[in-house]
Amino acid sequence: MPDGRGYLFDLDGTLVQGNRVLPGAKELLEALASRGDPYAVITNNTAFSRKDHARRLKRLGLPVSEEQILTSAVAAAMALKHGPPVYLLGTPALACELGRLGVDVAEEGAEAVLVGFDTTLSYERLRTAAWLLEKGALFLATHPDPACPSDNGNLPDAGGILALLEKVTGRHPDMIFGKPNPSLLLAAASQMGLDVHESFFVGDRAEVDVPFALQAGAKAGLVLTGATPKEDPRILGLRDQGVLVVEDLWTFRKHVLGF
Repeated sequence: MPDGRGYLFDLDGTLVQGNRVLPGAKELLEALASRGDPYAVITNNTAFSRKDHARRLKRLGLPVSEEQILTSAVAAAMALKHGPPVYLLGTPALACELGRLGVDVAEEGAEAVLVGFDTTLSYERLRTAAWLLEKGALFLATHPDPACPSDNGNLPDAGGILALLEKVTGRHPDMIFGKPNPSLLLAAASQMGLDVHESFFVGDRAEVDVPFALQAGAKAGLVLTGATPKEDPRILGLRDQGVLVVEDLWTFRKHVLGF
């Protein structure tokens, strides 16, 4: 299979799992860097800023700079920096990242509710968000993932909060900025100076990462080191669609780089 001119990778479940580097990730990124092939990381993980993500990856020995990371928080900020005041359900790190990028994060007078990963969530904040939505505020989310993988099992993520608010208000989100919204991949490819058709996106979630790539027009790779188990019945059909399904990034490297 011919490789794309650029490579984009999901983070959790693809390159790392918690504080553990997944098989072949370090060697693949080092090989791409030595060849001069452009690569980047696209993640729905809004628990950290891009700077914090870069520090974490450097600590784990992965050659990824802040400029090579695009998060769903950044995608949200790109859309909201000239938009209405936003009531945020998210971590302090997410609030700081959005504010730094020009989003008006407000406790009062909000005209939109933005849902992200939130480890400080309280009933009072949920109640306020539901009230704002019932009054007609925009219903937005950084990403739809119901759970975030960690070393200690899955953590409740933005998708779980979305489901609760949908049930309470009877509304569905007006916009979700992160994967599988293909505009995030298109933005990343543009930043890298690539035609999206020349790029290869690799992730671990069959229901999110594969359509994310294909709907944007990119080549799709699925690694079985994260959310998709080896016995998943969808794998055969994905292969028939031309998706490169591999056990890990060691195998991916052999397929696309030949060594």
